[in-house]
Amino acid sequence: MAEEEAPANQNNEVDSRPILDKMPPIWSTSRQEVCESLDWFRSYHSGVYSSNNIVKGYLLGGFPSIRDIFAHDGRIIISHGGGGHESLHSKDGRLVPQAATDQLDKDKSVRALLNNHSQNRPVVLLVDDRFKLFPYNLTAKGCAYAVLGFFCITNVWAEYHPLPNASGGAVRYKFCFQWCQSQGDPWWLKSTTKASGSSGETMTSPPATVNVAGAENSFRKRNSGTLVKCEQCKIQTPQVYQQGWMCLSAKCEAFWKMTDGSCPPLQLDYAPSFLELAPPDGFPQSLPPICPATPQESGSDEITTSFAFTKGWHCTRCGRLSSRYVWAFWECANCHVRDTFMGKALFALTVFLSTKYRQQVEVVTRKNSGIIKSHSATYDVQGCRGEYVKYILPYSRGVIHLIRGNVRANREADAIFEQYQREAGTAEKLVFRRFPLRAVSRGPLLTNYFSQNSGEPYQYVGGTDNTVPFSDTAEAVNNALELIRTRAEAALNRRPDFNEILSAAYMEQQKMAFHSDSERGLGPVVASLSLGSAAHMHFRPHVKLEEGRENALSLVLRHGDVVVMEGAEVQECYEHTVIPFNFRIAATARWIGGDNASTFR
Repeated sequence: MAEEEAPANQNNEVDSRPILDKMPPIWSTSRQEVCESLDWFRSYHSGVYSSNNIVKGYLLGGFPSIRDIFAHDGRIIISHGGGGHESLHSKDGRLVPQAATDQLDKDKSVRALLNNHSQNRPVVLLVDDRFKLFPYNLTAKGCAYAVLGFFCITNVWAEYHPLPNASGGAVRYKFCFQWCQSQGDPWWLKSTTKASGSSGETMTSPPATVNVAGAENSFRKRNSGTLVKCEQCKIQTPQVYQQGWMCLSAKCEAFWKMTDGSCPPLQLDYAPSFLELAPPDGFPQSLPPICPATPQESGSDEITTSFAFTKGWHCTRCGRLSSRYVWAFWECANCHVRDTFMGKALFALTVFLSTKYRQQVEVVTRKNSGIIKSHSATYDVQGCRGEYVKYILPYSRGVIHLIRGNVRANREADAIFEQYQREAGTAEKLVFRRFPLRAVSRGPLLTNYFSQNSGEPYQYVGGTDNTVPFSDTAEAVNNALELIRTRAEAALNRRPDFNEILSAAYMEQQKMAFHSDSERGLGPVVASLSLGSAAHMHFRPHVKLEEGRENALSLVLRHGDVVVMEGAEVQECYEHTVIPFNFRIAATARWIGGDNASTFR
């Protein structure tokens, strides 16, 4: 690899490792890109990703534990299993320290890793740029995460690690991963050749073969030297450490004791025989594709709002994993190659019939919430009658109005729903994007929905940089704003004035997390139009008012419904979330300005 001057890391320490001269075959700049694009790893917090008690992906990151190693140029990697570490846990909105505890064979991650070992199931190993045992500097290339490839677990044992907790230490499980040689040589080795057609951008890509060898294949244990039987538990195990044999079964009375009953030395080294490579014929000879499939390969009936189309994209040109951050197409965030797959516009009735929400309870209010439901009333818009009801919040905090649509009144909403889809598909005036959230620990984290803001800047979606003036707004947005005004005026007998509207689109399984529209200069009236699939809208007290924070009010929003939140304290005292059942578009209008004394005209 080319030797370059490495930049300083977050601790102002210069990373002296050599820098890769080419990008990895599969890499990303954020964990979200990995989780949204790679089927083998979808864990945002844990380093072990499992499904049905089988580990699919394992992330190597940060500083290694005692006796974690990267041997034989990475063909053997020894790492400690996940769980049981000292950490901070969130409780009632506060971070509470939790001391390190023993790892147990029944723990979720340990149990799943043990299943991989016993069934000879391969695991995809990933590495982040903070993993000190990886021999190359990834940060200098702008790479935060890289996929190493398929490995099998060839040995498992338990150790006792000294720790600053009440018991002075904790049991930790160790796993020995060995590279599956059917992939060829590891891509990070200096002898790796350039991939043909890669424009010199990436290392050799991993093979895309078919169907992993079945679990019924016998797993041939590698020759780790002479096996020794424990006098206590009668289990035969190899000598792991050069300093001598000891039983490494955590449940045995002789665990972590030398044969003479003494405690092992603090400094332990692996026995050379234990680190020998296992023969390749004991490993699966065929492996499933490791690269993500494109949405076209996933199958489509021209409906491009299903969950498959929310997934990210792997660029075959530069290897970058990218979240789908634009509605109209997939784009590599590195080399900007695009892939467009147009779908048909869905009718509101089609979305209604495709989801099982018609039997949902319309409204749920918590008994001690203090919220009072008024009697329903009717409104009239151009001869079309509808129903609305209001929910009065306690302590004069405001009112939530639910203005129901119906088949006759929703003709305009039907047209706007289809219009939104057509205009978003062309990405001319209506460019739905996923914007970065403000508070993220590392790397960009995009919202779980697509949006465009029109009119006055709204800081929740990035302010001025992500706002389109009304003069350039798409026709669907203007029509949605007018429908909101008309419905609100008919139900409330007054016309609200809005100078901003946020249009948001949710594909299947996307949602907006709990939040409040508490923006500086926000007027006391916020109104939202629902289009497409029904959705649950939940309100809960703000953390400053209530620690338990159970939902105080839950509504089912249907196509054509308008919700009006009236009163500044609605946003100050409550948070809300919207969870669609399927594909949904929402338009939320506000008044944002310095002088909010009058928001009705």
